[in-house]
Amino acid sequence: MQPNLSAMIDVIFLLLIYFVITANFTPDEGVLTAKLPQGTGQPTRDLTPPQRPLNIVLSPAGLYDCRISIEGYPQGPSGFGELTALLVELQYDPEHGLRSGAFKTDSPVVIRPDAQVRWQHVANAFNAAVRARYTNIHFAQVSR
Repeated sequence: MQPNLSAMIDVIFLLLIYFVITANFTPDEGVLTAKLPQGTGQPTRDLTPPQRPLNIVLSPAGLYDCRISIEGYPQGPSGFGELTALLVELQYDPEHGLRSGAFKTDSPVVIRPDAQVRWQHVANAFNAAVRARYTNIHFAQVSR
């Protein structure tokens, strides 16, 4: 009496095909190529200070409206059109004739919404910064 091996061989080949198809051939986790810095290890003398961000704070004003303010400036704009104008006024861009502001177009702009502010107002603040030609716009974590 001998067992029938053809059925067992079929099952082994099916398992082999399954494992070959589902195998994931990616590099090992945690193995990263690193490029170490070159040089003498002496610190450079001409370090530039980090850029000061332009913080736009959005807080709720009623059920459907929001209050706009810019940190460090006492008078906040009353709407998003005024926000665009104020952001242009705060800009230093000699190519476009703007020399009175302190922020360049690549200065970081951080939009800080409150948790109760509608997402529409956050998007409007982002669009105002884009219309003012800022290119480095970020969102801060929602404050609760």
